Amino acid sequence: MGIKYQQNYQVPFYESDAFKKMRISSLLAVALQISGEQSTALGRSDVWVFERYGLFWAVIEYELTIHRLPEFNEKITIETEATSYNKFFCYRNFSFLDENGEVLVEVRSTWVLMDKATRKIDRVLDEIVDPYESEKVSKISRPHKFRKIDEFSDAQKIVYPVRFSALDMNGHVNNAKYYDWAADMVDFEFRKSHQPKHVFIKYNHEVLYGEEINALMSWEDEVSHHNFNDGSTQIEIHWGKI
Repeated sequence: MGIKYQQNYQVPFYESDAFKKMRISSLLAVALQISGEQSTALGRSDVWVFERYGLFWAVIEYELTIHRLPEFNEKITIETEATSYNKFFCYRNFSFLDENGEVLVEVRSTWVLMDKATRKIDRVLDEIVDPYESEKVSKISRPHKFRKIDEFSDAQKIVYPVRFSALDMNGHVNNAKYYDWAADMVDFEFRKSHQPKHVFIKYNHEVLYGEEINALMSWEDEVSHHNFNDGSTQIEIHWGKI
């Protein structure tokens, strides 16, 4: 297991939704910030990785288990740990804890290193990840199976243009943005009585400025399935009654 890193946090107004709960997109954005802070503290900042290797980190998968969403103004602790890695993938966990140490949200994530020039996945070098003290493994974690594109024949459809505000520092759509696009397709009345309990997200291809996002949503019981641009990003949200 790797070195753990913690940061205290108080949920601000601008990261809270209409129900005074922390937005999941904000939760993911803060998780990325905390992981970046640990990398900087260990001498492996994004700048360090790029200047030496021309690479940048990209998240390709998330799995969220939500026991309770943090609330507006609540003081929480965010803990992260880079748990293991192999030649192409790195695995990192996050825990969002309340003031009593109870787990509110658990996040499992999978990361890759991408070449800034070619936009292709590169190998994970020991020199880059050694300071995290995570375990080197040969096994690749089995990804979640999402609904196939041909199962969206009766789907609701929305087109979102990719504007400048959707981009992150790597020049592609910020990964947290996709969750907002997905959840915005869910009926407001339904969301008054339901909240996400389990969320799976997979990013297969990056989307750049000027492109369009073709979003599809279909339902199976209380699970919403979301597909963007023929599978460039896939999201599955398991909803439960509040």
